[in-house]
Amino acid sequence: MKRRIKYTDEPMEFTVIRDFLPPPEVLRQALKKVKITVEVDAPTVQMFQTQAGRSPGDTERLMGKLLDLYASARLSDKR
Repeated sequence: MKRRIKYTDEPMEFTVIRDFLPPPEVLRQALKKVKITVEVDAPTVQMFQTQAGRSPGDTERLMGKLLDLYASARLSDKR
């Protein structure tokens, strides 16, 4: 029992959104990763572990991504 789709001639409204993605050249650039050791309070680590999910590597990736976003926002503020 497949339901048939009924098409109508209703007016459609579209909104053009600004292209917010960086160009492919920028996306392809791989930044050099630097391994660091940092001490963080236990509740902070638990929060990241809860948010990250499955493996310990996910927690590290999530913390690193947050630091990257913070740094890029600070750098763009200074320009």
